[in-house]
Amino acid sequence: MVQAQAPGKSVRLATACTECQRRKQKCSREWPCNHCQARRIAHLCKFTPKKVLKAKPVCNDSRAIVVSARGDGQSPTEARGSVVSGIATEDDFRMLGYLPDNDDQHASGAEQYQSAALSPSQRLVSPELEKAIRTIPPKPYTDILVQYFLSEMNDQYYCLYPPTFSHDYATWWSGKANGQSLTPAFTALLLHVCACAILYLDVETRQQLETDLGENCTSLSEQYHSTAKQLSNTIGPGKGGLTQVQQLFFGAIWYKTEALFFESWHALGAAIHEAQELGMHRSSSKAKVSEFEREMRRRIWCLLYTWDWQMSLLLSRPFIINSSCCSFELPSLRLETPNTGTNTPSAITSISLQCQLGQRISKIPGVMSGILSPNQATAIHQEVSRWTDTFPPIFHLPNPDTTHDHTHTYIPMQRQQLHSLAHMVTFMPLKPCLTIDPTTKSTPTLEKSLQPTAVSCALDLMLSAQQLLSHLLPANGKFHFAPFLMFDTAAYLCSALIHDKHRDLPHREKVLECISLALSTLKDVAKTAKTGATCYAVLAKIVGSISLSAEEREVVWSKRSPAITSTTSSTDDAGCSSSEDNLTSGQDNGFVSPLLEKHGPSDSTPIDMHAYASGLGLDGIPSTGLDLDLDLSDLNQIWDWDNLGLDLDIPGI
Repeated sequence: MVQAQAPGKSVRLATACTECQRRKQKCSREWPCNHCQARRIAHLCKFTPKKVLKAKPVCNDSRAIVVSARGDGQSPTEARGSVVSGIATEDDFRMLGYLPDNDDQHASGAEQYQSAALSPSQRLVSPELEKAIRTIPPKPYTDILVQYFLSEMNDQYYCLYPPTFSHDYATWWSGKANGQSLTPAFTALLLHVCACAILYLDVETRQQLETDLGENCTSLSEQYHSTAKQLSNTIGPGKGGLTQVQQLFFGAIWYKTEALFFESWHALGAAIHEAQELGMHRSSSKAKVSEFEREMRRRIWCLLYTWDWQMSLLLSRPFIINSSCCSFELPSLRLETPNTGTNTPSAITSISLQCQLGQRISKIPGVMSGILSPNQATAIHQEVSRWTDTFPPIFHLPNPDTTHDHTHTYIPMQRQQLHSLAHMVTFMPLKPCLTIDPTTKSTPTLEKSLQPTAVSCALDLMLSAQQLLSHLLPANGKFHFAPFLMFDTAAYLCSALIHDKHRDLPHREKVLECISLALSTLKDVAKTAKTGATCYAVLAKIVGSISLSAEEREVVWSKRSPAITSTTSSTDDAGCSSSEDNLTSGQDNGFVSPLLEKHGPSDSTPIDMHAYASGLGLDGIPSTGLDLDLDLSDLNQIWDWDNLGLDLDIPGI
């Protein structure tokens, strides 16, 4: 007698995957198998499960209505006249919203890979889809943008799996040439890839595209994004599958690249809701999808959650995803790593780690509200420390394994990004400790005791953010995370100086040097990124309002890069510790910023990029009595001025 399989128990797989059976090769019998992984066709690696006989349930309830198949098409309800059945069909539940609409479309997903670029059935081409197809640039230029994104940008988030996207990309062009039905979701995704990639191109390639296409790259990017958004609006909830989730997420990437943080947060919410519509927040064990799509669903969900908790904390907003109501299944590394026992890195490892940090801190009371306080500082640091202890050797804080740094160029950037994230999360609950006057009796005791720790953590964060930025420039200057961290940290240190009436702030000299580094670095970033220009202008005006001695002012606006060392070598009250020794090194023969030292000298900064910083003299030193009448621009949506406690009269704020 064949027994039914126990719930949750995996189905026994065949002796070889379908591809190995077809090629008559010996299979490793694990997904993806050794041969499919080596050939980068994990999406074709499938194991046919052995069929399990299931006994038909026997219902002993005499009140139940037996539904039988009828040849005349008459429903059971009609057959019984006006008798009330009391039994609802599956379609009834689906109409009421209790079942997903996409249940049938995934039924064949485990049998055969279907390209996301082509529709299985011919459909009428909507005006939005027709416009989108016309908007995509000719193939040679689209090839340039797609290749640039996959080689230079995709490793930051790894939202696309290059082998399958390249396959679908080729299929899309082939289908377009043959008059086949193209899917709106993949067409919108392709437009968004072009919109994001064109903003990061090097100067020579940008000039080539602008000359050949007859329009500047900024306008082209806006056009691609706008057309993709219009096309996306025609796709119903749950109708575009995983590709629709990806292209909605690309919309959030585009907004963030353009420093439109408020719009990016809302676009992220749309992507999250679409993913939830597909059931990606639940366990994938029951989903009728292939192993490859199951893995991609895990990856995209981890990515969405990572963006959610980080953006929510930066914007002081509640989390969109309630982690207590979700099932988190960490992605596998086998798509990129044939042997999990080796230290060969996978680009998705960083995202998986960041997702785990969000899960850890979300369990601390009050964190999911989006606002952190000094009362949570110790608990948050403990979770961060436990998190960093789980890092693989390539991401270790002290003495990382740099064996693969040259062959996998994204590893140094991801390593430094994880370090910066650890410092950022540790510092966030300590920020209020820098905006207090410790000499007043009304200041809470906790904030007073944690102020030295807050200063140390701020300087360590500045160190890490500057090193991250050195890995991003010049290609990824618009990556907002590093310059904003430097600006935000420096602004809070400025607040600490303003409230330091007795000039006894811990590490005051290092704080001044740290602010000087932030000014010089942001001035470099301002040449290529709108966020950098605004951050530099605002920070320059804040610094100009601080009452400093002539000697201190010379340090802040010095033309030499100061040597800034870490302030801590061991764990302090909140557990904040330094993992680095030097923030930057100076040279005696004139000022050389760390970024210029790495990438070479650059031309003078365009005047219009610093128009906000009015009141600066020819030598860059602000005049006395500087009026802080400035426009925060897009920073107004990501930066809470009131929390600085500067007590300054700022119009419009």
